[in-house]
Amino acid sequence: MRTFRWIAVLSALVLVLVACSSDEADQTTTQPPPETTVTTQAPPATDPPATTEPARPEARSVEAVVASISVDGDASDWDEISGLEMVLEQIQGETVEDKATTVKVAHDGEFLYVLMTVEDDYDWNAEDPHLSASPSVMWAVQPEAGAHMGTDAEDGDGPSLGMVDIWHWELECALGENQGGAVSSVDEAKPGNDPGCNFDDEFATDPEERYDDGDAEGPAGTGAENSLLGVFTHTNPVNNGDGTWTFEMRRPLQTGDSQDAQFTVGGTALMALAYWDADNNPEGWEDAEHVQSSNQGWIQVLISR
Repeated sequence: MRTFRWIAVLSALVLVLVACSSDEADQTTTQPPPETTVTTQAPPATDPPATTEPARPEARSVEAVVASISVDGDASDWDEISGLEMVLEQIQGETVEDKATTVKVAHDGEFLYVLMTVEDDYDWNAEDPHLSASPSVMWAVQPEAGAHMGTDAEDGDGPSLGMVDIWHWELECALGENQGGAVSSVDEAKPGNDPGCNFDDEFATDPEERYDDGDAEGPAGTGAENSLLGVFTHTNPVNNGDGTWTFEMRRPLQTGDSQDAQFTVGGTALMALAYWDADNNPEGWEDAEHVQSSNQGWIQVLISR
């Protein structure tokens, strides 16, 4: 009987344990995982992209040094003088070939001298200067004038900002000859005109119009005259010969002509260059087909003491 009693006790303990285990299981619930907060770091603040302005060309300058120069087509007396090298470019809207050029400037206290060399073949026509090469040197008479014939508009269509003085050379006489109003009679009706060789002293107050100094059809001026002197040469003067043009020019520092730029020792002048290549148009000279320096603004000429 005692054995059965122990068996009964053990059985009861087993039942109690099972019941407790079952109760604990029933009371256990599956807890959801703790919430996690994900913090997304914003990318580091960056400055807004900088506004890029179009690159501005650096101002160009050349010094007009004191020197003894002879205008004779022999440029050897310029050898020790530093110049400004540049590329003459097409006018906006045109398609013509750029030209490499160098300009040098000097003075002797009485005259201002300019040497312009252009790398181009020899085009010269004895019968029609409009079928020949042609250089021009332009100066600001009024300092507010723009470098494109007095305007800031590259195509020349803008309003004039001031008067400009133009040394315009159509090569009507042969290379090596003295040309210009200093050695030629001038037209009484247009004192800036050189009827002998067509090295003219001109001015403009309108980008679309040029006049010989003193031209009665243009705006009135005082003391109109042409005291330019020039000689041109070429390193290979045969038809279409590859080489370099040399254009040597001279004019008094002061002329008393209100349609001329006046030069002062110790002062600054504003200059621009242009060149016509006869290969640009077999029909002859055209204003728009020049190449010129004005796309990069005026060239400052520092007239040394």
